[in-house]
Amino acid sequence: MPAFKQPGIYPQHQIICYNPPVEEVPYAEYPKIRTTVVMGPNSYVFGDVYVDDDVMIGWNNLIRADSSSPYYIGKKTNVQDFVLIHCHPGEQIEVDGKNYGVYISDEVSILHHAQPHGPLFVGRNTFIGENVSIYGAKIGKDCVIMHGATVADYVTIQDGRFIAPGQSVWKQQQADQLPAVPSKFKNLNQEIVDHYYRLGKSYQRNTQLFI
Repeated sequence: MPAFKQPGIYPQHQIICYNPPVEEVPYAEYPKIRTTVVMGPNSYVFGDVYVDDDVMIGWNNLIRADSSSPYYIGKKTNVQDFVLIHCHPGEQIEVDGKNYGVYISDEVSILHHAQPHGPLFVGRNTFIGENVSIYGAKIGKDCVIMHGATVADYVTIQDGRFIAPGQSVWKQQQADQLPAVPSKFKNLNQEIVDHYYRLGKSYQRNTQLFI
């Protein structure tokens, strides 16, 4: 059977707690966070959130499955610092025949101060830069969304697309015209994934900051 972190309030103010029942999410559920996950100070996870193996959740993050659920965060994804993950009340997106409020695939990087807001799907090996705002989207694998970009209004972004710094994509026509990821950024996400995997494990081994 999978092993999960115990709910509760931890010494560095990490909180793992059930959601309060409301009409859109009528059942209280605890997060299921695998024991291989590392989670930093002042990071909070509420409700029906499954966090898979080897994810790093850094400082001051808030993951709230209290207005729609469930959420999934895939293996070796990194959620850096001051990231907010939430979903529009009662809305979901279908992934492999199941509905999710937010589904983030394996090996995704979500940088500081990003706001991925559901209903949302993010494909494998996608990079979401600093201060990126997302509100309702389906984003393919191998994409690069650079710092300060905005994605909204339920657009679909195909695999391997590039969104420039500060660019706004909120019409499907805009999404369909996005260029391929430039060669200089092809390996950007995997470098980040590898670094944060090693960094999180080292913090957990060598300090008392991470659980």
